[in-house]
Amino acid sequence: MQPTRIAKDDDGETGIPAVFPTRADGAGLLHPLAVRQYDCPQCAAPVPFETPGAVFAVCAQCRSMVVRSDIGLSEIGTMAELPPDHTPLQIGASGRYGNTSFKLLGRLRVRWDDGTWNEWYADFGSAGHGWVGESQGILYLTTETTAPPALDANSDAAPQQLLLGKEHFTKTDTKRVTVVAGEGELPFVAKPDQEWTSVDYTSKSRSFLTAEMDSGTIRFYQGWTCMPHDVEWSGLRAVPGWNGEPVPIERNRSSAIPCPACGGVIERRAAGDTLSLVCGHCGTLLDDDGIHATAVSKLKQAELLPTPALPLGTRGVLRGVEWMVIGALRRKTAYSTWEEILLYNPWRGYAWLTTWGGHWNFIQRLLETPDIAGRLPEDKVDFRKYSTEDTVVSQVAGEFYWRIRIGEKSCCTDYIAPPLLRSREEYPDLDEIAWSEGAYIEQYEIEKAFNAKASASPIGVFLNQPNPWIAKWKRLRTYAVIATLLLLIIQLISKGSSRQPIYSEQFSYQKPVSAEAMPEIVTRSFEIKQRTHPARVTIQAEVDNSWLGADVKLVDEGTGKSYPVSACAEYYHGHDDEGQWTEGNQRDTADIPAVPPGKYHLAINPDADANIQSSNYSVTLEHGGVFWSNFFVSLLVIWIWPAMAGIFSGRFEAKRWADSD
Repeated sequence: MQPTRIAKDDDGETGIPAVFPTRADGAGLLHPLAVRQYDCPQCAAPVPFETPGAVFAVCAQCRSMVVRSDIGLSEIGTMAELPPDHTPLQIGASGRYGNTSFKLLGRLRVRWDDGTWNEWYADFGSAGHGWVGESQGILYLTTETTAPPALDANSDAAPQQLLLGKEHFTKTDTKRVTVVAGEGELPFVAKPDQEWTSVDYTSKSRSFLTAEMDSGTIRFYQGWTCMPHDVEWSGLRAVPGWNGEPVPIERNRSSAIPCPACGGVIERRAAGDTLSLVCGHCGTLLDDDGIHATAVSKLKQAELLPTPALPLGTRGVLRGVEWMVIGALRRKTAYSTWEEILLYNPWRGYAWLTTWGGHWNFIQRLLETPDIAGRLPEDKVDFRKYSTEDTVVSQVAGEFYWRIRIGEKSCCTDYIAPPLLRSREEYPDLDEIAWSEGAYIEQYEIEKAFNAKASASPIGVFLNQPNPWIAKWKRLRTYAVIATLLLLIIQLISKGSSRQPIYSEQFSYQKPVSAEAMPEIVTRSFEIKQRTHPARVTIQAEVDNSWLGADVKLVDEGTGKSYPVSACAEYYHGHDDEGQWTEGNQRDTADIPAVPPGKYHLAINPDADANIQSSNYSVTLEHGGVFWSNFFVSLLVIWIWPAMAGIFSGRFEAKRWADSD
């Protein structure tokens, strides 16, 4: 789930911009209202006015438009019926965002060339009145403030840039807005079909500005964007068809519409936000303005997505939130294709599931604008650019919150910090840039959440798929470092016990006069008093271009156990074309591991080069010290599994980046 990000002020405290004043105790300061209530001039039903600034209201009984003035109320006509939508917001609902509280008092449904949205009139306490815009699953919280001098209500050209305080804002949208219908109380007279020009400015944070220009006047608003679940709500309405709520039959309030091409009934699953529909009966692509649907084109069979990875209308609880599948599309690049599934929840807005080759990602809109490296200031991980590709929409099914078209182009740049994925999508035909953020999700989670069997097992390595070896490698590496340090400490402590000479004696070798083997030499007894340590047998002989060795057994006289070793002193030298050379040594050693204390003797069986008639040699026994060879063998055993995990991790990453830019 996308984390909630709240910007910080100059003091580092989390909060809402200065346009949203708050009380010292952190609660939103709402007006201490004494609700004034009037009789509707048309039907005499009560018409409440809760804020001093409200001058216009719609009677809830007869939908008369009522204007309040100093001399009383006047009725100026009847407000049109609000088109059906699935919003959980309603008049009287209260919200808290950060340290700011507000209450919804009225609503305008407005439209422009590409759709409709809700504007909820709200009381923000001492900050005055404001609006909670509701569009495409995102909320826009604003309060009215003074317009900067750079904006001229009599000029058709709004500046491209605005500087407010230290924050830069860029103009992102200019549109002509028309009133569709309204309800509740409002701060100005808003009749059906009334129009004004709206100019939006956004920054890299969640802050934004809106200027509404109407008949030489400017209404200027400053605020923040947020997701619906960022707000702590109370008093929301139940949404039919969700959380067990039945779908009532209401006259002229159905969210279903007839297809203008075939007459088939199309159920809008996200009424109020849906801008494009694909008729499931005849395959016609429709534009939806929230009231009527208009046929755009009859899609070819190849342009219809017949079997989305998750069927339309499927519901599932994914990571604690119930989602409904309302749309699906297929995008393609020069090298691959993948599917994007649109999810909807009235209280959460929209999310996406993308799938390619059995790999899945859960994606949500990102409200902030990352830097050129895909990073945000609060990121604790580094994102790396993976690839930039041109994409085209090739197949569609269901409904969407924008006017989708076959052949719609975008340039998508992906940044990864597995399992996280951050994408920048630039739409050249729409002059729009959108950022999204998601996370890799295992296939079994999708199957469990939506009670559906995946069509294919994952293949290959996906761009943000978690490396299953990297965690093992880091864990084993930590254990290996600790074990290495302990082994080194033990080795150094053991090394402090130096070798002690236990036995040493000179012997004379005489070449046997017959083929019979020389009799075994048994030495005198000696005692080893130290605790268990290695022992070392050394043979030294004055051999010259010959050798002399012996098989030696260290015999424990108490247990009869023997420890056999062999050592051979061999030394050769000479002269060749390259000069003098030597090989071997007149001294050789053999080690016996772990010899405990006790009474011992040596049994020696000497042998020598056939050219040696007689020679003196010595045999020495030492006890104590450590074997560094054992240390290195132990070190190898300790590090073999971390090394293997590191190799597998490296191979996994190599496969991940094989297809990147």
